[in-house]
Amino acid sequence: MLEFCLDTGDFEMVKAASKIYPINCYSMNPSIAVRCLEGTGRTFVQNALDIRGVIGSETPFFLEAMGDTAEELVEDAQAMVRAVPGNTFVKIPACPEGFRAISLLRDLGIRTSCTAVYTFNQAMLAAVAGASYVAVYVSRLDKNGGDGIDVVRRIKEAFVSHGVDCVVSAASLKTPLDLQRAVEAGAENVTVDLPMLDAMAVHPMTQGTLDTFKSDWEGLFGKGMRIANMVE
Repeated sequence: MLEFCLDTGDFEMVKAASKIYPINCYSMNPSIAVRCLEGTGRTFVQNALDIRGVIGSETPFFLEAMGDTAEELVEDAQAMVRAVPGNTFVKIPACPEGFRAISLLRDLGIRTSCTAVYTFNQAMLAAVAGASYVAVYVSRLDKNGGDGIDVVRRIKEAFVSHGVDCVVSAASLKTPLDLQRAVEAGAENVTVDLPMLDAMAVHPMTQGTLDTFKSDWEGLFGKGMRIANMVE
């Protein structure tokens, strides 16, 4: 099943997007959290709890641990799942200490998403260590001379070939076309924000078609007439 993951720390955006679009999960990284919280006086945990209150306890929520060592990452992860209960995944960076932390957290029963993945090999290490998700930073790869979509495709093909139970997430997507290409390459989870969802949802030809339908309908049945008005 394809998952749309709203990547934001903006509480108002969460409320607005969740009312309209079929969002399966939510996430935020440290940079997003800082941009959304700077100057507000609100803490990261307060904000995360408010978002959890909107999305419900069963919805996956991906929150990033901070730390330079595996031990620090594990300590942060344990604190995170205590502070923000529910279906919470901890984001762990793709680096040697991160891979060690993923293994330790797996043994503790804490589910992880390996983030900031840029290579096929990082994804393989994360999956074997026990990550539930690997998040490939597609646009950042592209900006640095790589091919993010190809990396997504190769990872997905390898997971399928070897029966690896790990979700491939395409993150750092900038346009609806990026998202389309990522899904076509096999990504099962794609990160979006509200402007991206709004851009995906509309096309000028759709509105033109709806205007024609309405004009034809009202030409026969009268202005403002709907099916509900015809049924007693």
